[in-house]
Amino acid sequence: MCTTFTMKNNEHFLLGQNYDFYYGHGLIVVSPRGLSKFSLSEEEEKRLHWISKYGNVTFTQFGRELPMSGMNENGLAIAMMFHEDGELPAIDERPSLNELQWIQYQLDHFGTVKEVIKHLEEVRIEKSIYTLHYTVCDVTGETVLIEFINGKANVIDQATYYMITNTSYERSLEYANQFANQSIQQLSRKTNSLDRFTLVYRLIEQVYQKPSPNAVEQAFSILKEVSIKPSMQGMWNWIGKRIPHTFTYWSIVFDVNNFIIYFKDQKNKNIRQISLQQFGFAHLDHALSLPIDNRLSGEVTNNFTPYSTKDNERIINISYKPISHQISKADQKELITYPDQFYHV
Repeated sequence: MCTTFTMKNNEHFLLGQNYDFYYGHGLIVVSPRGLSKFSLSEEEEKRLHWISKYGNVTFTQFGRELPMSGMNENGLAIAMMFHEDGELPAIDERPSLNELQWIQYQLDHFGTVKEVIKHLEEVRIEKSIYTLHYTVCDVTGETVLIEFINGKANVIDQATYYMITNTSYERSLEYANQFANQSIQQLSRKTNSLDRFTLVYRLIEQVYQKPSPNAVEQAFSILKEVSIKPSMQGMWNWIGKRIPHTFTYWSIVFDVNNFIIYFKDQKNKNIRQISLQQFGFAHLDHALSLPIDNRLSGEVTNNFTPYSTKDNERIINISYKPISHQISKADQKELITYPDQFYHV
């Protein structure tokens, strides 16, 4: 599911993301500049090869190089959401990236929203599991929403406020406008996509009308308001019907212009802080990692350790177990060792 938004005041430009899914384990990866990489593709001739231009920090659950969100050292930040009425482009002659590796490619390659949009049509996004849409922003405060409607890229760059849930933006905005005369207190707290969009739209509108001196705290408050919480009905569906219960496992706030990432997870409510500028990307020549599902609090930049294949193996073994009918054991093993083939140049 997931919810994202951007908001700003005089000191902060923030991207907020709730990651809603079936489970909450994960890995935070620090990727250096100058890594020689190639895309996941069964067709050798259509593989993309590149050298990462920017160091970045990403949050992943389905394997290193397949992030749900992240920010690079130049201040480009991207977050994804499931897109229930989206349709990705049909197969054509362009090289392709799957829906998650596309995020990593942008963070490796580009430093601004304008660059992402300029090169948007050069690579085709290929669905591996889910159709997604994306919030993309940068240190200047520029934001766009990128979604794919009927196989065509649709870039929303003239919105009054930027937020998105799981339905196409125009359809969501049309729905939200029906409740323009209702107070925030009167709005539905149902967790479906359109009601979440309506609520987050009004909350962000309120931010600009009544800005808080503590923008990061305010962003987390909004994420909490639109989060999907455990419920008895959800637990009964899991027990009785074996339908996994989706709820908010991660809440992340990217403080884009200050190059800081704040996050917390469903089991550890302590807000943790990652300071990108402390990684020294000009000299970093190897990847670092830290489990998202940790028991730390406060500043955690110094808790990152050199990345190992076992870090990737842990999250992949858990993540792909429920969908092993879609992703074979052989493919999972390939994903585990895939980043080991990169090298620093």
